Amino acid sequence: MLKDYHFYWQDIVYLKADANYTQFYLKNGKKIISAFTLKRHEADERLKGFLRLNKSYLVNQQYISQYSTQLNQITVYLTNGCEIKVARRRRLAIKKALEDSSD
Repeated sequence: MLKDYHFYWQDIVYLKADANYTQFYLKNGKKIISAFTLKRHEADERLKGFLRLNKSYLVNQQYISQYSTQLNQITVYLTNGCEIKVARRRRLAIKKALEDSSD
């Protein structure tokens, strides 16, 4: 669990929901499991620069390398090679956030 690990919050690439647990994926490739829900982590002030792409993923904007829009579907590509689809209901807000961050 998190209390046994030391890492910098900015080293988190993304968080992934896993039932009532959350998996933290770090830039060094390590995975850490937390006994709290993704919703609880989303409220943490230290994760302010993260985007909730869908019900399962909270992504650090620093690690978004690009995104594409095809057939009303947005896919986000991370620097570690992961591809994550954006939920329909979050599409407009995410597109705006991504466009604002690229300016």
